[in-house]
Amino acid sequence: MTITELKAHYRTGKDDLRHDFFAPCLAACTRYRRAAGYFSSSALLSWADALTLPNRIADLHIDLLISPILRPNDLDAIGQATNPEERKTLLQRAADQIVIDILQLLSTKDTEQAIRLQAQIIAWLVATEHLTIRFAIPEHLDDAGIFHEKIGIFDFPNNVTVAFSGSANETIHGHAKNYESIDVYRSWVPSDSERVTVKIDQFVEAWEGNATGLLVLRPSPDVLERVRQYAATNQQRPTTSHAPEPVPEKWVHQDLAVAEFLKQRRGVLEMATGTGKTRTAIKALDRLMTQNAITGVILTTDGIDLLDQWVKELDDWSLTSKIPFRVFRHYGEHHELASFANNPRQAIICISRGQLAHLFARLTTSDREGVIIIHDEVHGLGSPANQRDLRGEHHRFAYCLGLSATPEREYDQDGTAFITEEIGPVIFRFDIKDAIQKGILCEFDYVPLPYQLTENDKQRLKQVYAREAARKAAGNPMSPEEVWIELAKVYKTAEMKPSVFAGYLQQRDALLKSCIIFVEDRAFGQQIVDLIAKHTYRYRTYYADDDRENLLRFARNEIDCLLTCHRISQGIDIRGLRTVVLFSSSRSRLETIQRIGRCLRTDPSAPYKRSLVIDFVLSGTDNDNDTPDAERQEWLEELSRIRATV
Repeated sequence: MTITELKAHYRTGKDDLRHDFFAPCLAACTRYRRAAGYFSSSALLSWADALTLPNRIADLHIDLLISPILRPNDLDAIGQATNPEERKTLLQRAADQIVIDILQLLSTKDTEQAIRLQAQIIAWLVATEHLTIRFAIPEHLDDAGIFHEKIGIFDFPNNVTVAFSGSANETIHGHAKNYESIDVYRSWVPSDSERVTVKIDQFVEAWEGNATGLLVLRPSPDVLERVRQYAATNQQRPTTSHAPEPVPEKWVHQDLAVAEFLKQRRGVLEMATGTGKTRTAIKALDRLMTQNAITGVILTTDGIDLLDQWVKELDDWSLTSKIPFRVFRHYGEHHELASFANNPRQAIICISRGQLAHLFARLTTSDREGVIIIHDEVHGLGSPANQRDLRGEHHRFAYCLGLSATPEREYDQDGTAFITEEIGPVIFRFDIKDAIQKGILCEFDYVPLPYQLTENDKQRLKQVYAREAARKAAGNPMSPEEVWIELAKVYKTAEMKPSVFAGYLQQRDALLKSCIIFVEDRAFGQQIVDLIAKHTYRYRTYYADDDRENLLRFARNEIDCLLTCHRISQGIDIRGLRTVVLFSSSRSRLETIQRIGRCLRTDPSAPYKRSLVIDFVLSGTDNDNDTPDAERQEWLEELSRIRATV
């Protein structure tokens, strides 16, 4: 589940507090602040189990404000204290005892292994300053109710906050066995925002020692030093006895793909977006370099963003390789073709596909014999221009590798045949269904929004058919592809779609966080901009090169929502993306796979991620025309029902 799906109230019996609330929040937050009432060392140890449930304690910072349970002899000594300083010293000693008890468990040989692991976790967290503990003690010890408040605050990226209050403790019993309940306040819900602020203010007031009637102490320096000394001899981060079993090997398909390619030397790997096409290609390069089978690498694809990403990956690979390769670029503002062509040995060039003919003209037969050429998004190779300029040029290379989620060019048999002729057939498949089942891509929900054609839309369709008839009569008939493209544009820009989406957004504006909206063109996109501006100001467009900074800001979580046409349909890895909205959907599955693949990538910082795909489907009353909506809906609904089996 995603954080935006959190409910306003949880209680045991009806909910699983441990898995439905605490685990997803701990898995995704960057900071956790907790005022948890009365604590003993045993309670702190039990708290460690629940804290490490997502197994990412090293990424968190935790502030824990607890009130130690004072032993009878401590209470007697404090009660007999003759001055405030003596009383404070005794309170400090009693509070420190919680940490000392944990250290004693670590030095005792008879300590059970499970408890020892819990103690190691607490010691490691304190020593590395991932966990800061402060002790809250009522100034009047006979009034036990002064500090028994239970407040929790989860801070997430992008200034998102979840606060809660209630009776639940971070223990196995508190999360799962006791009858507990909590009220949850979410910063993105307008009616909750004031409560979030109040809970933060209450915590900060207590944490800083400004709450009336409350004395706040920190562990004494000598106790902290003892913890650090222990951790210095146990530097490896411990795991709990409740840590999940090791994840089964999910990436074996990459090794199988590499093995098949090395055997065939030529061919296409059909691998779903997010399953590691780049990693697989680099594994192949490692093997070939180890065997001294290659002297140079040509990496080609379309799009500056994708080429930039490849340059980074290949730079990193070269720096860690036994034999370093020089990395050249020839695309956009980079012009290094000649440098590679003059000496391709131990060199890599990342080059736009449109410039390949110029490079090939500079390479001799002997130059090519030691070179591997890799076509990413190889379906792009089958364009008419490439068929004209590149036919027969790949046969002299030592190895030819194609990468794509969907290498076949739908409705273009000539282009598909050209790819097979130049690169080779598909030699390995690992599709989107395989990837979801293995947990490599995340599960998703699919929401098809029905729409109808307006009278104006229907008139636009008639105009397309009129142009088709006129061209035919003039002896210059439109190709089927031309007709499909013009008809499709009417459906992609149907006038009812914005209002349908506006209705769906009511009470659901949280879905605009970490969301990409695909539209047909700028003009239609402006209608959607006007619509979402009513719900958030954290949006931008990404239509052309001058908008590139907006893509980078989106990847850095500085903005929530991005509107685009085709520019990020392939290759860009934004793992935090949760929602894709398809105002514009192609007849070809290729484009849809690439677009939904953007949000199906798993996110290490959010292991409970579940994505959302919103689509527009022509309603039955209008769906008499040749539209792909029904087929696409059936296919996406089938994919949305797939569950991970590992």
